[in-house]
Amino acid sequence: MTHPLYELFNSFGLLSETEITQILSHFKPKSHTPGTILVNFGEINDKLYFIEKGILREFSEQEQEQEQEQDNTITHWLVPENNFEYLVDSFLEQKPSEIALEVIEDAKLWYITKTDMDKLYVEFPQLNVIGRILLEENLKKYERYNAMIRQNSESRWKWFNDNYAGLANRISVRHIATFLHMHRVTLSKIRSKRAKV
Repeated sequence: MTHPLYELFNSFGLLSETEITQILSHFKPKSHTPGTILVNFGEINDKLYFIEKGILREFSEQEQEQEQEQDNTITHWLVPENNFEYLVDSFLEQKPSEIALEVIEDAKLWYITKTDMDKLYVEFPQLNVIGRILLEENLKKYERYNAMIRQNSESRWKWFNDNYAGLANRISVRHIATFLHMHRVTLSKIRSKRAKV
């Protein structure tokens, strides 16, 4: 089977091929261009996305200060291909989101609605185990991220390259800088310094 999610579900060894096929039939493909907002502020995130190709980012807005650059958003999370993505609070509690979800590179996504996913959890109990494993992996990533932002700027840049290998030239400096909790000028200097080594 050639579905991009087949190997992932099959790797857990908990579902038959027939069961995987039934589950994957609920995932719908959708392509998006950069700048597409998948979930805006105040909207309810009712879809779980799998990224076959492209990059998504979670962001919020900060108050506009005098002489501040036009893009006043803060990037909270960057999600490249081969990952699932949803806005946790909004998706799990089905309440309006305080952050937004944006496509920042041409993307091919597969999505499933929360309603369909909840039905599949009932129909295929082993899917709950897979969901828990994937959630635990994301929690570990988030914990490492929280530890990283307490380090110095050069260590944060190293962490980014270790965890987002090859993505530095696919994501704007502005987005990477706010994601790493540093000023864009600081990041540019670190990148220039590393390039000369």
